[in-house]
Formats: sequence, C-alpha cells, structure tokens
Amino acid sequence: MEDYPQLTEAISCVITRLREDAGLSKRRLSMISHLDRVYLLQVEQGKYRPTLNFIFWLAQALGMSAGELVTLIEQEQKRLFKNARG
Repeated sequence: MEDYPQLTEAISCVITRLREDAGLSKRRLSMISHLDRVYLLQVEQGKYRPTLNFIFWLAQALGMSAGELVTLIEQEQKRLFKNARG
C-alpha cells in the first residue's frame, strides 16, 4: 500500500508542536502518556507512523480527544500537500 501523501511529516509536526506548546520534554510526555520514549521519539522524527492506540494515549496526555488530534494532523497534512504541489 502506498503511503498517504505527507502524512508522516504531518504527524511529526503536530506531535512536536503540541508537546513543545505544552512545555513537555519527550521524556515527560512519554511518562504521562504511558508510551515508550524511544517510540515517541521515532514518531516525532518521522521514522514511524503511530498506531491508533498511540493516538488515543497521546491525545489523553495532551488533554484532548483522539478526534481532535486526528483533525489537527489532517489539517497539517492538507497544508503540507498543498505546499508540496506548489
């Protein structure tokens, strides 16, 4: 299956932005979200795409619903795709 355009980059951008806006280190976010720190780091670096379970735990830790997090990712993906097309 082909990757959805700019999805991995959008996920990385949104997660990094939300974590930084919340004033959280990667270590602290991994602790409060119950996610493996290395996995979180790899998702932020765009090396891996998160599972749905990851999205739910992360959203809860950031004080939002999984739907809100997915909406932010979708908005960022659309912005990146539009910019890539020129």
